[in-house]
Amino acid sequence: MDAHVRFNNKRKLQAPDPAHLEPQNSLSFLAPFFLIALAFCGWGCSSGTGALAARALATPTTSAASPATASSGAASPGATSGSGTSSSTGSPSSTPPPPNTAPANAVSLLHFGNAGFGGDDTHVFQTALDFTAANGQTLEIPAGGYNINPISFPANSKVFVDSGVTVTANSGYGTGATMLNISSSNVTITGASAAVSVFHMRKSEYTSGEQRHCLNIANASNVTVNGISCNDSGGDGVYLRSATNVTIQDSIFNNNRRQGSSITGQVNHILYLRDHFTNTSGTAPQSGIDIEPNQPADFLLDVKIQDCYTDGNSGDGLMVSTWLMNSTSQPISITVSGHHSTGNARYGYIGQNNDPSNAPGTILIKDSFSDQSGSYGAAGYFYEADGAALIFQNLTVTNPHARGPSVYGDNAAVGVVRGGNPQKPAGTLPIGNVQFINVNIMISDGKSDHYFNFLDDSGKGVTNVRFIPGALSGATQAPPNGLLNGVATNELP
Repeated sequence: MDAHVRFNNKRKLQAPDPAHLEPQNSLSFLAPFFLIALAFCGWGCSSGTGALAARALATPTTSAASPATASSGAASPGATSGSGTSSSTGSPSSTPPPPNTAPANAVSLLHFGNAGFGGDDTHVFQTALDFTAANGQTLEIPAGGYNINPISFPANSKVFVDSGVTVTANSGYGTGATMLNISSSNVTITGASAAVSVFHMRKSEYTSGEQRHCLNIANASNVTVNGISCNDSGGDGVYLRSATNVTIQDSIFNNNRRQGSSITGQVNHILYLRDHFTNTSGTAPQSGIDIEPNQPADFLLDVKIQDCYTDGNSGDGLMVSTWLMNSTSQPISITVSGHHSTGNARYGYIGQNNDPSNAPGTILIKDSFSDQSGSYGAAGYFYEADGAALIFQNLTVTNPHARGPSVYGDNAAVGVVRGGNPQKPAGTLPIGNVQFINVNIMISDGKSDHYFNFLDDSGKGVTNVRFIPGALSGATQAPPNGLLNGVATNELP
């Protein structure tokens, strides 16, 4: 599992803006409507009018819109910065944002036809989306279970997904069919919260292919997704390409086949905030988040990932793979902060790039955590020194190499490595331009021999690398702290 192959991952997507709420009317005023609803529907209705009445009688809560930004240096709640420990459960923050609530003037999906009774609800969904978007209204999906084929969100869509909603993909999605599609502007999808506002597909049916994405955002702008789950896809939980001003926050992408999320380029002003990308498995690369442009003309501008989790994935936690870019590409600008990467089968964090020409720029991963990764906690893998600076600042690595030595036979906690893998060419330039600054590494299981290993087996050399330690403990052959092309050393300032 440790050996990486450069994968082509090319698909599309978009996102929306959050809705706010109003106080609801008194119970006495609503009681007659409740009785009428019962007369028509009866207690046996699992969704539809009966569910709407139940929602109307629920105790109102005042919404508090989640912030569009977070302090860039804050670690995720539940972890102590610099302590050498991090949450190994990937569970939501101990202080999650309060539930979102639908605006009082939202228009119910059921206004547009019967839905939620076990049949195909695609026509009702698409009709409702088209009408409410055209008329500047918010579409509310009331509690219940629904089944849909692929749907598209027109420009100016505003959707609120109530608590107790489960929207399931119908059987029979083709290899390129994507469930929720945003290729427009000014789209907002808001759920009550990710645990109770759920979209999911039928992963067990998808034994081949990798493009049946749950949320597909491509050729889109001004999109906000807040407080939903998008799970069990045959591709990515969320696929993002050719998009500007996209925020995805407080959402869950679990048990998807290819990635929790792919970001494939031509993106600008992207924010992932307090999201969970977990338990990806099925077809490579199987990472929590894979940032991997498709061509030199693609760009990665102002991409921010804050206070997110990538846990239990069969590939890497966070992968930045720019090997299809080159020196003609625009400078890369990626900042990852307060990130937790726990229990992933390969690397906690990996950067890899091209040979012999690379995009300039900066990839900064700061105030973040890697716990119990299968191989290195963080690494520049075949990372040539003419590429964007790859900087790990205030990174805490705990018990890497949970699955044993790397493909090179070493057990260093972090690395900059190339060679020894027949699936990768040797390269023509030195590797490097990777910095580990104030790195805290805690080993308690005896599986790591050194804190770092900077190695080029192809003989071109290692240049412009730094290892400035914070707190270090537990490596079985330290001191010295690490190796530079096989030579023992402690620090590389």
